[in-house]
Amino acid sequence: MIEQIEAGIATAAPTAPVHSFLDWRRRIDDLGVPATIAIAGSRGKSTVARMLDSIFRSAGLRTALWTDQGVDIEGRRQRGELVPWSNALRGLGSHALDVAIQELDWDTVHAVGLPPASYPLAAITNLCVNNDSCLVHEETMRAVRAMGAIRASVHPAGALVLNGDDFGIADDDDAPTPERILYGSSPDTPLIRRHVRRGGVAAWEADGGLWIGDAAEAEWLVPIGELRLALGGAASFQIMNALAAAAIAHACGIPTATVAGALASVVPDPALAPGSFNVLTVRGATVVVDRPAHPWFLRPALRALGHLRSGRIIRVVGRLDSIDAADLVETGRLLGRGGGAILLHGERLDPERAELLRQGIAANDVPPLVIHAAGERAAISALLRMLKPDDLAYILADRPLPVVRALQRAENRAAA
Repeated sequence: MIEQIEAGIATAAPTAPVHSFLDWRRRIDDLGVPATIAIAGSRGKSTVARMLDSIFRSAGLRTALWTDQGVDIEGRRQRGELVPWSNALRGLGSHALDVAIQELDWDTVHAVGLPPASYPLAAITNLCVNNDSCLVHEETMRAVRAMGAIRASVHPAGALVLNGDDFGIADDDDAPTPERILYGSSPDTPLIRRHVRRGGVAAWEADGGLWIGDAAEAEWLVPIGELRLALGGAASFQIMNALAAAAIAHACGIPTATVAGALASVVPDPALAPGSFNVLTVRGATVVVDRPAHPWFLRPALRALGHLRSGRIIRVVGRLDSIDAADLVETGRLLGRGGGAILLHGERLDPERAELLRQGIAANDVPPLVIHAAGERAAISALLRMLKPDDLAYILADRPLPVVRALQRAENRAAA
């Protein structure tokens, strides 16, 4: 594997390697910042945060985790958010807890800001995956401004873990501090290759597995086929999430074997991350629950669905409030591919947006059957009446958690 990477002379001496988590934690204490890892990005940050929490707990560490679903301390959900998180930070200071993980939302960071040099380590999962249409969105512009605040919030002696496939976040390898660790889909990705040649550490996918290392030495982590979360490799975006979690854990001194074992054992819990491409079995059919996404993030999810499909395909699509009107026609076109049926709901709330979505659906050579429902609950009820064994359903849920719970109840009744 190393022979596939061009070795070169680093332009700057990298930070001294971390030999263990205890070594990392001592360094963090010496810096005078809490052992809190920030994770930001347009997609995937919740999944990366939970994967990382699983790795740390597999290493026997005591963790705190704050995602959009709330605060967990040592794996137990807390009531409220601000008070439990304050307790977690105190626990880090007293060494009652070992490490904390905090998910950061672009809009919150943009509105509130972050204290400079306050994190020892931060990760950014993606911005636009190199899509030009994405770059002109106001949402993206806010994200770029927030990204600057996140970079400034990392201590100069800390580290940034960045998606090396996304030029929007990783194409500044000349910055001297903090240290950068990249991850990407191949060692031949331009940014990964340049980074490794300069003496940097990276994680990548090659030869059917995940690797991490530098120009001198790389370690095999885990076969892609063993990543249950990545559906044996069908879900490429989950492979990237696994690489991100592995790179962060490596930066914190977690042994490679521990990282590999945890990644292979991670199984998504729909109750904890209900909108993160959860794959469920309901009455013999495969049902995927996801959050609405702009076309540049929707395409990878739809490619993953192609590996799951065996019978009919049914999509459930609602208001798509987070999608700009300018992207609705393309969103409808993508969702309408492959025939089958689409259950549309919430159209009365915004007829003009619904019309744009229908235009995109109808633009396909073989448009799907469109069925109308009053709301999300009615659409899920209609889906459950339609489902047959071997069907594939893809739900872009306005409210993922109630949808997941309704599907789980349906499966439990079918199994009773």
